[in-house]
Amino acid sequence: MEKHEQLQPELNLVETIRLQQGMTFKFKQTEGRFIHTLCEGELVYQLGFTPCQVVGKDLYQLFPDKSAAVKEDFYRRAWAGEEKVTYEGEYNNIRYLASLRPVKRNGTVVEVIASCVDITERKKAEIELGSTRELLESFFESSLDAIDVVDLSSKIIRVNSAFEHIYGWSAEEVLGRGLPFIPSHMAEQAEALNRKILAGEQIKNYETVRQCKGGRLIDVSLTVFPVRNAAGNITGYAGISRDITEKKRTEEFLRKTDKLNMIGHLAAGVAHEIRNPLTAMRGFVQLLRAGHESKSEFYDIMLSEIDLINNIVTDFLMIAKPQTTDFKRSHVGRILKQVITLLGAEANLRGIVICLETKSNTAEPFIRCAEFQIKQVFINLLKNAIEAMPDGGTIVVEVETTGAAHGEIRIRFRDQGGGIPEERIPKLGEPFYTTKEKGTGLGLMMCFKIVEAHGGRLLFDSQLGRGTTVEITLPGAEI
Repeated sequence: MEKHEQLQPELNLVETIRLQQGMTFKFKQTEGRFIHTLCEGELVYQLGFTPCQVVGKDLYQLFPDKSAAVKEDFYRRAWAGEEKVTYEGEYNNIRYLASLRPVKRNGTVVEVIASCVDITERKKAEIELGSTRELLESFFESSLDAIDVVDLSSKIIRVNSAFEHIYGWSAEEVLGRGLPFIPSHMAEQAEALNRKILAGEQIKNYETVRQCKGGRLIDVSLTVFPVRNAAGNITGYAGISRDITEKKRTEEFLRKTDKLNMIGHLAAGVAHEIRNPLTAMRGFVQLLRAGHESKSEFYDIMLSEIDLINNIVTDFLMIAKPQTTDFKRSHVGRILKQVITLLGAEANLRGIVICLETKSNTAEPFIRCAEFQIKQVFINLLKNAIEAMPDGGTIVVEVETTGAAHGEIRIRFRDQGGGIPEERIPKLGEPFYTTKEKGTGLGLMMCFKIVEAHGGRLLFDSQLGRGTTVEITLPGAEI
């Protein structure tokens, strides 16, 4: 009974070794050969062996000569007493890691015991990770946009070659330093962005100004996002900046070109509108010259006509004056009335009636805007509606506000023209894409850009034969 109890732990140990997922083996050196004295575990069978095939055999009896020679070198090091000898091997499409440890008695190595684990999946993951890392590295270096990676103390830890090209600093000049391209007058803005990023937010397509090494300022579009570790903690952030200086210059040129083009179209209508009061004034001057008695009444009428001419010229100059970017609180209804007055003559000539409807719930239709830009948008859209109705009809300009104190303002231009094919609507706003015979598409493109700059949206809804509705949504301003 006592002998049975002594054997039981040993039997349990042997059974454990036999059932393990990996593999345990031992070997001794006999006559210069390393003979395996034990080999157990599930990995033995996965490699294509059985314990009986391994025990009593040396490496050259189990593996090809080249592979056996490589393994023999590790065996020899362990037999020489080196601790923790490890190597990776592959057999039967299985990658494994072996760890050898010498067993000593009285300072002499009497055998070596080893353990093996299957690392096939781990190696696949490492290869995939390496491929992903190479792909990301290729993207990082080949990107035409400047990329910088910054730690929590706002020190640069990595930049790509495009960063060096766009900003002019080499990697050696900026690594370990703070961001050098932020102009001094924009430090507070940059700090506000930094706080948002460290709070976990992402900044996408943010247009701002940055400074190059020589002091030159450039327009850039920024995308900045936090960098997190495996635990999900923010360890820094990465910024991608695209030089849009030429794009901004082109947009500015197109905006001015479109304004001049629009003024040319308006000139005929304005001339017609001014000719009417001038004709009346000329008639009254002739009457006065002939000695007509009702002079006081004539003077009042002439002053009224002069005021009308002054209002028309004032509205016309509002379109042509130099651009500014000052946003001021403006009443949408007043701007629309000015635009309708300005285009009224052209509409009348075409037999078109323009109706202005205001659907105000609680808030007045006030917005913060660059008034001349918004007026430019309204004129462009109203002219498009007029030109879409060669047979006359009614254009409804509708203003709707939400119930909030400064919610959204929606302005709709509804015409009774022929409509726009559905497949063409997604392309509206692209430069040089137009539904007009002699159009360029630049005017509508600038409308999209102006509305977007004001934090709004511009949508088209059209059906062939039923007209078109253009809706502008803008954030309202406090009363």
